[in-house]
Amino acid sequence: MIAQALPDKALRLADGRTIRLAGLDAESLRLPPIENEEATLAGAGPADRHGAVHADLVVEGISLSERLAAEGNARIRPRPGEQACYAALLAAEDAARRAGLGLWAEPAYAVADASDPEAVAPHEGRFAIVSGRVVHAGASGATLWIDFGAVWSTDVTLAIPKREGPRFVASGVAPETLVGQMIRARGVVTAQGGPRIDITEPAAIERIDAPKQ
Repeated sequence: MIAQALPDKALRLADGRTIRLAGLDAESLRLPPIENEEATLAGAGPADRHGAVHADLVVEGISLSERLAAEGNARIRPRPGEQACYAALLAAEDAARRAGLGLWAEPAYAVADASDPEAVAPHEGRFAIVSGRVVHAGASGATLWIDFGAVWSTDVTLAIPKREGPRFVASGVAPETLVGQMIRARGVVTAQGGPRIDITEPAAIERIDAPKQ
């Protein structure tokens, strides 16, 4: 049973465990009144350093994470080690966004145009979702790069650790296959020349165009 929602958007169960809903962005999370609801833990990983378990909760037979995304009450935020069903979560989020539900009716949560650095730069230091057509992909040192413009030093760039490359290949989002494609990406924006988003999870990149054959 869910005993209470905590100020940091975690949930306390009646048995004392603290649950963070896997795959969701806590900053955007809008929890409904949920105390005393019976819930079943699903996809639980190990507890984090604060003792919280990252998992989904099934309430009345429905994934709570997916329900919140479908209602426009959460953005999806892939994190290392979380056992979330990202295909379902991203589909629910996309449907809510298209319908303008919940937070998607607010300009502050609009998907930023990755082809325009000035549209992405105001998100510096915060989690954001961007979309645009990939102009270039390459590698240097230990990093794989995905660029949304021709001038890497000022345009919006995604950075992927090269050691994670095989996971992106296996998930169908190898950087070199994305050139010329419209994609949506999400992560924390930093300013390193132009706006940059460091990505470690393949689920943080979605193809909007159909994959190349």
